[in-house]
Amino acid sequence: MTETGIRRELMRHVYEDIWIGELWNHGDPAGGRVLSEHFFDHRPIDAFPNTKHGHVAMAIDWNQAFPDFRFVIEDVLVEGDKLVARYNSSGTHTGVLSGIPGTGRTVSLSGIDIMRFDAEDRLVEWWHNEDMYGLMRQIAG
Repeated sequence: MTETGIRRELMRHVYEDIWIGELWNHGDPAGGRVLSEHFFDHRPIDAFPNTKHGHVAMAIDWNQAFPDFRFVIEDVLVEGDKLVARYNSSGTHTGVLSGIPGTGRTVSLSGIDIMRFDAEDRLVEWWHNEDMYGLMRQIAG
């Protein structure tokens, strides 16, 4: 495998297995180790800063609201220092999300992530587009 191929596989591993697998699917703050100290979320949620620490707190909060939520990666493209992924996910709303107490409703969410990696193969920037409006409609019933 070429050096470029090895880096692509490493980036995919960091994204799928650690960032999604550990941090988002299980709410394990150790998954935040793949975020650069200069991590920047280009579309933050108001309650959480767009920093590394804000991002980890947001993932833990999300996991509290949806303990069984799982992100399933459908497609991944890697080019240079960027990774683009399309995902589908679902889980049960049992905890508080944006001030809304758990409803017990099963919800789904789809979206696209664009990640930029630094030279140390850490996630340094995140652009994301997901159907949060649709998610909130599902929660509201």
